[in-house]
Amino acid sequence: MARIVAYIDHSLGDPDLCPPTIAAAHYLSIRGLYRMFEARGLSAARYIRSRRLEKCRDELVAPGMTGVPVGVIAQRWGFRSCSHFSRVFLEEYGVSPAAYRKRGREKTAA
Repeated sequence: MARIVAYIDHSLGDPDLCPPTIAAAHYLSIRGLYRMFEARGLSAARYIRSRRLEKCRDELVAPGMTGVPVGVIAQRWGFRSCSHFSRVFLEEYGVSPAAYRKRGREKTAA
């Protein structure tokens, strides 16, 4: 499982990263991959999405990233569409990426 998690983290920027590609890279059946994640109370797809969102969230408030558009950050971490990214970010964190970024800037300025 540690190798699979490391592989996922290394490949987060690949928009084609998905359970079938992960399973193939590790010579597993897709069902076998699902079982490994289920044993830990996770889903493979949900884990990928969560890690991508975490990386985006970190970059939105990183000091050197203030001028980088939200859409560029989203694409860097494997989201194909800025609107999809914005929707899932809002769903996950309860605030839009732009509002999160603004709030992060205000905290560092205070």
